[in-house]
Amino acid sequence: MADLQQRSLLSSGNAVWDRSGTDSLSRRAFLGLIGGLTFYGLALNAILATWAMQIHFQPGLVLFLVLGIGLPMAGIFVASRANSMPVALLGYHLLLIPMGLILGPILSVYINIGGMALVTRALTLTGCAVGVMTLLGLSYPNIFAKLGGVLFAALISLVVLRLVSLFVPSLAAAGWIDWLAAGIFTLYIGYDCHRAMSIPATGRNSVDVAISLYLDIYNLFLTILRLLSRRD
Repeated sequence: MADLQQRSLLSSGNAVWDRSGTDSLSRRAFLGLIGGLTFYGLALNAILATWAMQIHFQPGLVLFLVLGIGLPMAGIFVASRANSMPVALLGYHLLLIPMGLILGPILSVYINIGGMALVTRALTLTGCAVGVMTLLGLSYPNIFAKLGGVLFAALISLVVLRLVSLFVPSLAAAGWIDWLAAGIFTLYIGYDCHRAMSIPATGRNSVDVAISLYLDIYNLFLTILRLLSRRD
């Protein structure tokens, strides 16, 4: 559940993309700040996940729900409602820290299945997908501008399928759902890069875009891990 719930919450709040402000940046600086914030989030997750694995962190059900859903949703809410960059960054960290901690035990499961090589392959494929979609999103924004409604509808459908699969074992074993998820999160990377080119270039908006890209990449990575583990 840690990789299902988060992305749609920020995506549905389109108003955050229209915010302008006094902290305006050049478009190049804006894109650089987005990239830096996204990389920082992923790097912090890697550090926290490694630490969680080293101490053999295994949360119970209640703590898992708090870390995997409760705190991340609170962080997204704070970031989406914030009127300043510092408050938005606070929301970002309310998302990053629990997601990083919960990633540790999740990765431990996959390492037990296929070893560290499985995680490395997933990281490599995720990195390739991010690079390609970033270039496409920045180079062909008009194409991705038309995908917003379609992607959001697909994402809602995916969340519904994931919830239903909790009660339908045959659906939980359906590999096509993971392929659908991989396609959605991959396209969302390009779509959010298009958004980065079209919204006001402010420090406040850079946090919104970084959160969206972070969630795209986080979810894509976990989806690729599932697909590779099924094959192995």
